[in-house]
Amino acid sequence: MANICLKKNNAVRGFSLIEMLLTIAILSLIIYPIYEFLNQGTLAWELGENKTETVQNNRIGLDKLCDEIKHARQFYTINSTQIRFWWRDLNEDEIADADEILTYRWSGASGDDLTRKFDSQASATPLANYVNAFELMYFNATGVQTADLAAVRFITAKLTIKKTGKNNDYFSTMRKGIHLRNM
Repeated sequence: MANICLKKNNAVRGFSLIEMLLTIAILSLIIYPIYEFLNQGTLAWELGENKTETVQNNRIGLDKLCDEIKHARQFYTINSTQIRFWWRDLNEDEIADADEILTYRWSGASGDDLTRKFDSQASATPLANYVNAFELMYFNATGVQTADLAAVRFITAKLTIKKTGKNNDYFSTMRKGIHLRNM
């Protein structure tokens, strides 16, 4: 049988296997709750981080989209997942240039990005990640839904972000109304 020996006054005294097992059991009873406490803290932190990321991703994307659409001077394409418009007359020449025409687009596939692209750019820039749903609705001056480019005076935008974590899906849905200033 294995013994761990200590010498004291030239006498050999050892721990028995039962004493060692009892010590390990007591330490386990003390350490396991500490481990569980730390593990739950880590899980709570990850949950908070994922929730915060989905809300911030949604808010930043929707705010940027709405702030730019409200300055639209003319629409070229409008549908539920895409809008292309003359954003601002940056050089004040009353002509829509490629660096003034802006497109927001979502492919319609869950998990794809909501993108933002000027006509002068080679590729689109992601505006919001993990998009689960995106919908634009267009209304005329009397509040009736319309598809007529020239009649649009108010737009509602709805954006849903879905981020999948280790064990959970995190959702954030936001809606915003946009009153057009230049039409």
